[in-house]
Amino acid sequence: MFDDSKSVFITHPYYAVNNPTNNLRIYFKAKNSSKWTYIQCKSKDEYRSKIKEYITGSFDYGRNEEKSYTSSNEYINKDGDSDLFDYFMGGKKTDEIMKENQMKREEMAMVKNGSYLLDKDVKAMKKRWSNYIEDSNIQLTVLSFYQNYIDSNISIKELQKKIATDVMPKFLCYCGYENPKENLEWVVALHCDRKNNYHFHISWIEKNKCYKKYNNTLDHRIKLKISDEERNFLKRQVALTIERSKLYTPALIKLNEDMESLKSYFNPKDCNFTLKNLKDIEFEEKIIKLGYLLNQVRTTDNKYIKYNSLPKNEIGKEIRKLTQDIKRNIFKNEKVKSIKQDIYKSIDKINDILIDIDKRNNISNVGFESALENKMIKDKLEKYDNYVLNSIVNHALYNYKYQAKKIDKKDFKIEDLINQICYESYKKDFKKHKIVKVRKYKSKILSNFFGGNTYKGKVIYALERLGYEQDQAANKFYEMFEEENNYEK
Repeated sequence: MFDDSKSVFITHPYYAVNNPTNNLRIYFKAKNSSKWTYIQCKSKDEYRSKIKEYITGSFDYGRNEEKSYTSSNEYINKDGDSDLFDYFMGGKKTDEIMKENQMKREEMAMVKNGSYLLDKDVKAMKKRWSNYIEDSNIQLTVLSFYQNYIDSNISIKELQKKIATDVMPKFLCYCGYENPKENLEWVVALHCDRKNNYHFHISWIEKNKCYKKYNNTLDHRIKLKISDEERNFLKRQVALTIERSKLYTPALIKLNEDMESLKSYFNPKDCNFTLKNLKDIEFEEKIIKLGYLLNQVRTTDNKYIKYNSLPKNEIGKEIRKLTQDIKRNIFKNEKVKSIKQDIYKSIDKINDILIDIDKRNNISNVGFESALENKMIKDKLEKYDNYVLNSIVNHALYNYKYQAKKIDKKDFKIEDLINQICYESYKKDFKKHKIVKVRKYKSKILSNFFGGNTYKGKVIYALERLGYEQDQAANKFYEMFEEENNYEK
């Protein structure tokens, strides 16, 4: 077990100037105090002036009052280090503290592309944010962790970069922002000047209208409060990033292995190829019927068919129904069924890991998403399901074309007649005879059909030839399937 991370999530937002719910208050901490207080502005103009001063050189984050400026325009044209960005870059910390904790000003505040915010770039960023604040709220948060918890799992610098480039876009998207990488700016600043503690100061602001409203239109986000679901999402994503290499990644590797094992049962090159080893004559007839239907909708320039690209008409509906029926029958196979069970056991294991991470990080169950609801897991399951369905339809199409080609050449062989005879007799006696060994059953049917043992030798030989023909057909299908199997990519 790892040390409890005690993930602390503090939000301290500021209203946009034109936010209709703006109460015209600017909250700050008084000097040498941990308590929050506020300035009540009397008008929107006063609020605009003071909030922009906060971004570009403000009283509440200044080292002293002399470094505060009366207007944002005045500060933008001057050099200084008394503002929000300066705080992120360690401006309020003494040289001794910076040196003791190996904190470097040029390696503290990271922007969304994973690069550090440098002093030469600060002025332009402050000017942009002072314009964005007209219509966009500024959100400030703090994420705090035990140092031992981080150090035993991941490099703190690696974690900072992953939060800035990977976690934040996911989090902002979850919060309802569209295309965060294009429409927002954010800063993730690492401070490690407290004993056994790492904490990130995170701030973001909208560049454009990008918050999805209930009617699917885009606007600026009005509400300031981060919901419990949103807060927990960010904490879960960060905790998962911290522990990914030790716990989550091995579980995902096991899931991938199980899925590849299932996939092998539908790969024509594999000895387990399910569609080649069918033992049910009526089932074989379904595949021929499916191939016939597929041939009706196949265009001449396509050698293979994508299940998800089938037409939406009646024949397409019938093809889907028959394909799903064949798939259900295949998954009754004990080996295939066992592999499918292994897949869901692996997913359950991932779910247990996610629950355990929540418990150890004091994250409530609000907004918890089970592994089966996870988009990545859903995408994996859908990908392999598509592989199975595509394998079925393309095998059926090739099998039909292979048989039709022989018929077109009028090159009938005794095994072709045997298949037809067996199928007709099989349907008549289906309820009476349920023998698993098809070749043995075929011999019995043919023996009864011909009324004697005269054809016994021919029947046995023909059945052996039939097995050989099926193997050759599967091999040819594999060559075609490998050449054109781009749907999986």
